[in-house]
Amino acid sequence: MPLRNILVILLAIVASLACYSVAAKNRYANLFAEVMNVVNEEALREVPREKLFNGAMIGMLSGHDKHSTFISDRGFHEFKEDMQQEFGGVGMYVGTDPESKMLMVLAPMPNTPAYEAGIHVGDLIVSIEGQPTADKSRAEAVEKLRGPIGELVELEIKRGETTVVKSLKRARIPVESAHGDYREADGSWNFRLKDHDSIGYIRLSQFGEKTTAEMKRALESLPENTSGLIIDLRANPGGLLDVAVDICDMFLPADLPIVRIRGRNRVLKDEYFSAAGTVVPSSLPVCILIDRFSASASEIVSGCLQDHRRAVLIGEQSYGKGTVQDIIPIQKNKSLLKLTTASYWRPSGKQIDRNDEESQKTKTWGVQPNDGFAIEMSSEELLENLKKRSARDVESLNSGVPNADTATSGDNADKPKETHVDRPLMKAIEYFQSLSNELKVAA
Repeated sequence: MPLRNILVILLAIVASLACYSVAAKNRYANLFAEVMNVVNEEALREVPREKLFNGAMIGMLSGHDKHSTFISDRGFHEFKEDMQQEFGGVGMYVGTDPESKMLMVLAPMPNTPAYEAGIHVGDLIVSIEGQPTADKSRAEAVEKLRGPIGELVELEIKRGETTVVKSLKRARIPVESAHGDYREADGSWNFRLKDHDSIGYIRLSQFGEKTTAEMKRALESLPENTSGLIIDLRANPGGLLDVAVDICDMFLPADLPIVRIRGRNRVLKDEYFSAAGTVVPSSLPVCILIDRFSASASEIVSGCLQDHRRAVLIGEQSYGKGTVQDIIPIQKNKSLLKLTTASYWRPSGKQIDRNDEESQKTKTWGVQPNDGFAIEMSSEELLENLKKRSARDVESLNSGVPNADTATSGDNADKPKETHVDRPLMKAIEYFQSLSNELKVAA
């Protein structure tokens, strides 16, 4: 057969395969459009097409795994705020007043529109943009307080028997991810334990774009005589992989494995190693606090430092969220696909993800506390720890805020404060104290 005829046949085959692929894609696309039209025209209640589309996208990705999802334009904005650690708002912590059910100011943040407008702790926010806050959820109220930077938001404020209306211009409000044990009068964090000031304490709430810089500043603020460092990763849901790698790198000498990324069928896609130059001296002992809600990037950091014997882990087995989600922009960057594409593996070769078959068999997903440092916690105790820490954060913030005492009145002001023991934190303190005692004996 002439070569030209063979080439014609091959081209015909390629064209046929291409047409088949397009037809298959169009078949499902046409079916999707047909269902959308039927629901839109025949359903008992009319549903906006955008809502139908968003629901379909979410349903399709949820069939892949629970971490994959579709993020619409509104969710895209919130996602960016979380990762960029900033939002447009007025700058205050709020809660619900148990008596009036109105929104109540727990603390204005220093150097924010709320602080500059003279809003006090204990002020009641009667309405936002004319909409009453009574019996509204905190989430609904916070959504109304946030908005485009530079725009005004009108608040009706009640203080005692006086009600005033204030117009606040929204500003860029930073969201800190590195927290200390308490705040100074100027609102800055002190990264030493208040009752044990030779011990450093850094609590990371997430791994966002600014976390690396915040962590470095926190570490640099510690005095030379620091005897131990506590990194609190409890209830930390994770965040950016690169940031987790950066944090590990601060504690390790060069060329040690930090995390491996494996794709389908466990094929190695990427691996990260430590670079030269540590931030934290190798002589400084480190404890990491973890619980059942420590996930993803939290597990990368705690697993890596445990594998290299650079940190002692205290608390509970972590969540076991060991998968990678790629963020894929669609609709001209108006929406996102958050798609699981790979899994995380520790330097020791252990799988992190709880849904892995081997993990399910052995029940050893995520990271485990070191021997002798596991602390069983009830759900009530976990919640109490979180509530007490949150209350302490607000209380310390109010130490530099005018009229902070207005939030405490009546009988509550005279009641002695309840003593609460954070057992994992105390275990870390006892560990450092035991090391100090050993050094004294050796000397």
